[in-house]
Formats: sequence, structure tokens, C-alpha cells
Amino acid sequence: MQKQFKHKKQFGQNFLQDKAILNRIIAVSDISKEDSVLEIGPGEGALTELLLENAKKVTCIEVDRDLEKILLEKYSENSSFRLIMKDVLQLDFKEEINEKVKVVANIPYYITSPIIQKLIVNREFVEDIYIMIQKEVAERITAKSSKKRSVLTLSVEYFGEAELLFYIPKEAFFPSPKVDSAFIKISIDKKNKYEKLVNEKTFFKYVKASFANKRKNIVNNLCSLGFEKNSLKVLLEKNDISPNKRAEAFSIDEFIELIQILERTSNE
Repeated sequence: MQKQFKHKKQFGQNFLQDKAILNRIIAVSDISKEDSVLEIGPGEGALTELLLENAKKVTCIEVDRDLEKILLEKYSENSSFRLIMKDVLQLDFKEEINEKVKVVANIPYYITSPIIQKLIVNREFVEDIYIMIQKEVAERITAKSSKKRSVLTLSVEYFGEAELLFYIPKEAFFPSPKVDSAFIKISIDKKNKYEKLVNEKTFFKYVKASFANKRKNIVNNLCSLGFEKNSLKVLLEKNDISPNKRAEAFSIDEFIELIQILERTSNE
């Protein structure tokens, strides 16, 4: 670690220092010399070094100009290394990436959801996503049926499959954050399974309404879309869906089925 570098809270800079964990990231990410890798927020390049050893090409996206010199001094002579100084949320994938990449990164936790959404929107350029995020958020994204499920959970499930790979203690970082972390994998569904059943706009209209108030059941939340409460209750019971069920208790497949039922009723 270069002690002269001053970590900045506004960029969520907590750099992973534990070599065993860095090596584990490389192992579970299944990187080969055929892969072009996109690393978001490389910091001082601890993970970048290992990525360059194992991948065909590594493109790093960094927003902090103070890190530019450090990264270029270390890797500018490596022909497999490319550095783009830009906020990843402003990145034009078609213009600046324009190839299939595997994302492997320790992303800034304060913009976890926007980054995941950015990668999903640009899924034509993204293969698998391997990212380190806050433990609590990781458990929410990968939750299958629990109170931890949220709109973010369903957002990921609609486009792919999330898996929690392993946990990382806060002591493995410098400076040490206040929370533990987790490394997850998001596999993009290349067959567009759910998109073929319910279009994206319709899916998120119902999901967002269903989670509008997590203390309310599905019937009370869906009434915000114009459904009459008693009629909706009868409809759900007729289709063996409990009207007292809350949104977090629905699996992605159950949500798809629910939406299809409601859409058919609305169009009758």
C-alpha cells in the first residue's frame, strides 16, 4: 500500500488488501486467457495485477484522478491494460467498451444498485458479473424467499441469477469499513426467459407497486394500480394465491404468474 495516497470517503474507497481473498476472487471468477475483464474502481491496483496475470485484457474504470498516476506507473507498459478515467455511471458501453466483458470488481458500496442496473441495461456487452458488495445488500439480492427480498432482488432475478459466493470481513480492507462484505455472482440470462413472458415495463410496474409498503399485503399494495380491493382479493383466491401474502414472499416465478393473471383480467 502506498501510504501517501489519501483515501476519499466521497468515492467509497476501502481497498482490499488481503492476498488470500484476492486470490480467491480470481479462482471463483473463473477467469481465463480468453476473457476480457472490466474492473470498476481498481483503487491502487491490487486486484488489477492478478486480473492481468489471468485474463486476455483488463479495462479499468476509475473516477479518482489521484489514482490515475499510481495505476499508470504500475501497468501502462502492459499491453493488456487499459484505463478509462470516468464515472462508470456515465460510461457509454457501445462507444467505449464495445465487446463482451466479464465484470470483476470491488465496487463503491454507496452506488451498488445504480452500478448493477447500469450493467444489466448494458447486458449485450456483459457476460457474468462478479462483484464485492456490502454483506446486507448481497443477502438481499440473493434472497430466495424471506423478508430480505426487495425490488432489487426481483430486478436481478428478472434478468439473470444471483449467487452469494463468500463473505469478506471488514478487517480485510484499508481503511476498514464499518460493515462486512460479500462476493456475489450475477449470471445474465441469455435466453431472456422472463422477458418473453412479461415485458420489462409491465413487470416493474407491478413489482414496484407490490413493494411500495412492505408492511402491507399484496392486495393492499396493488390497489394503487387501480384494482378494486374485494374483486382483487377474490381473483387471487380463485387462483390459489393468498391475498394476505406480502411481496417479499413471492418468488420470481410466482410474480410472473401473478402479473399474467392480472394482465389477462385487465384486458378482458
